[in-house]
Amino acid sequence: MMIIAVSLGAAFSISELLPYVSPEYRVKSSRLKREDDVRRSLIGDMMVRLCAMDIEGLRNEEIRVERGVFGKPRLQFMREPWDYNISHSGKWVTGIVGRKGQRVGIDIQKMDAVNPSLSRYTMSAAEIKQYLSLPPEQQKQYLYELWTRKESYLKMEGIGINVPIRSVFLEENPMYAAACYFKQYAMDSGYKLTACSTDFRFPDECLVVKSTDLAEVFLRRCREQTVHLPLNESKLPIVDLKEPVLQ
Repeated sequence: MMIIAVSLGAAFSISELLPYVSPEYRVKSSRLKREDDVRRSLIGDMMVRLCAMDIEGLRNEEIRVERGVFGKPRLQFMREPWDYNISHSGKWVTGIVGRKGQRVGIDIQKMDAVNPSLSRYTMSAAEIKQYLSLPPEQQKQYLYELWTRKESYLKMEGIGINVPIRSVFLEENPMYAAACYFKQYAMDSGYKLTACSTDFRFPDECLVVKSTDLAEVFLRRCREQTVHLPLNESKLPIVDLKEPVLQ
């Protein structure tokens, strides 16, 4: 399993990257009004493509992504069972990759001020009661920890917004039956990041990468493929997609 967090940081060239994504993606990006939204979307696409190159041995132009019944993206024609998920908020784009049949989900949220509508959207009646019983300085942490746990679970299951988030984890909800595990990563004090998987063996830390570095690796890989260099000659240490050794 691998977890990546990419910071937007300095701007990279969007025009350089667009020729290396699918026509469908170029249409999608053209509909986004804010440049940061385009950059976040491109970062997610680059992460998926780099994983597909390394795990499946595919060339960039061979990569095709499809969506499940409820919209969760997945790679077409996989030779190895692996799952991935992407989430973004504020200045971060995060991704998780599970191997050997693991199902995975991830969610990151910028911890903005909490208002009543957000708490009602996120929490059940019992959870709101627990939330209100906490000291004010702990309430925000509780809400965003709970919210990202729920979202990462829904994304792992591939059902997303099709289930009211406040109903997740309720005992009377038959949907919440799968055995799963969670881990939080404290890579930025202003954000909550939670990973969910059917496998309990999470990496100790997430790999933090600058967006400009990710773009550089991706462009180099794609350009080297164009001149027919072997894929294993174009790998850079900045993003090592090999399965870590589990202790």
